[in-house]
Amino acid sequence: MLKRILHSTHSLLGTVVSLLFLMWFITGLVLVYHSFPDVNKDKRNHNREILKADKYPPISQVINAAQSDKTKLQQLNQYQDQTVFTLTSSKGVEHISAILQPISASITLDKLQRIAAKWSKASIAKIDTLQKRDIWVMYTKYLKELPLYKIHFDDAKDHQLYLSSKTGEVQQFTTRSQRVWAYLGSIPHKFYIPALREHTNVWISTLTILATLCFMATLSGIILGLRALIKRYKRKGKLESPYAKFNYKWHHILGLAFGLFLLSWSISGMMALQKTPQWLVKTHNKQNITKKIKGTAISPIDFKLDYREIISSYPNIKQLKWNYFQDTPYYEIVVDDIELYIDASNQTIEKLYLSQSTIEQAIRSIHGPETKFSIELINNYEEYYLPWKRELPLPVYKVKVESPDNDSYYISPETGYFKHMNDNRVVRKWLFNAFHYAHIKWLMDRPVLWTIVVWGLSLGCIAVSGTGVVLSVRYLKRKINNKKK
Repeated sequence: MLKRILHSTHSLLGTVVSLLFLMWFITGLVLVYHSFPDVNKDKRNHNREILKADKYPPISQVINAAQSDKTKLQQLNQYQDQTVFTLTSSKGVEHISAILQPISASITLDKLQRIAAKWSKASIAKIDTLQKRDIWVMYTKYLKELPLYKIHFDDAKDHQLYLSSKTGEVQQFTTRSQRVWAYLGSIPHKFYIPALREHTNVWISTLTILATLCFMATLSGIILGLRALIKRYKRKGKLESPYAKFNYKWHHILGLAFGLFLLSWSISGMMALQKTPQWLVKTHNKQNITKKIKGTAISPIDFKLDYREIISSYPNIKQLKWNYFQDTPYYEIVVDDIELYIDASNQTIEKLYLSQSTIEQAIRSIHGPETKFSIELINNYEEYYLPWKRELPLPVYKVKVESPDNDSYYISPETGYFKHMNDNRVVRKWLFNAFHYAHIKWLMDRPVLWTIVVWGLSLGCIAVSGTGVVLSVRYLKRKINNKKK
């Protein structure tokens, strides 16, 4: 009875799963080298305009000019030939010029062309107005920027530029080559189908269900494969496949050789868009860590270093942001193409460097004043502080807390960046990052070996899936022929 259930499960699910696995491993290899296109941060900073207001008002006047109560001042940029303060409140985003007037929401054709000229020297072929997201701007962050202007350039690389209709800020920038690679890699791999992706919960559920089916098909296949191998050994005293036909034999052999990796990838696929379930690893401290570790927001009015001093000291400044960490206010600025972090807790211009006492204050605000913890400054990456597609700052304070969740923190004294780990997140790191793309320090420190492992395992799983597709086609043909009789 059990054998029949396992065989039916593997045959029925395998018909769908083998195609999914084949697609996922091929597109996964593409995705390693060609990620979904996004605006390069360095290029974005390079193309920003230098702040050039004739006069900058006191911060108090900027906040008083806001149309909403309880606004938070976020940043200062040069938009549409105006120096613009961006503020947020419960009512949304508000933009105020340096002359304390709300900026116009409309962007003229002339302004569009001037912004576009910074990103490509080619002429503009056409401009589309998008009232809803398309496949290249699917994230929910783009909703507040609608409508978007999509600019097509008449050049060899077929550049396409997306601009916010509200500020002219660049949202996306792609080439034909990037779009082709995305269609071959990230789009099918992540099921970036607009009709599905725009409904986030449905998209997440779809991927999780498909990965769960993969897990069930793989587990049943491993059990059946081992059972056949053991049965053959008992009969003939040899560890060999009992199948004579080519596809059956090699599907069996390769399935046993790569079955555990297929199983682990199925698990990582199930975890790709999910948190580690609480029944597996319980999280005892469910505070908002991001809010707690940063502390109470510091009003820009209370910054001891006037933002105008920053602007006068850096003539090529392109952007200025207000930020804070516990009781330390600081500015994030872009000068030329470089990002700098400036301490605003005193009236002299100094680069940010959070003290150990500030870090200790943050930890106690989360875990209580009597919490025991250790803290050290590290200059090397570790298993749970390991870059992947982007760099992570060094040095960082590493904090290990004596808590039910075994919390640990990595906090950059120079940028305010932080990463939080606990037992629940550690398990997710292994179930997703490690299983999905071999994000393991020992391998990442040996890039040649990492490449060999990823390619070797992927090609092996492609072979398993390929033979599975052939067997699935034959299985369907038999079913169809039996119904005709």
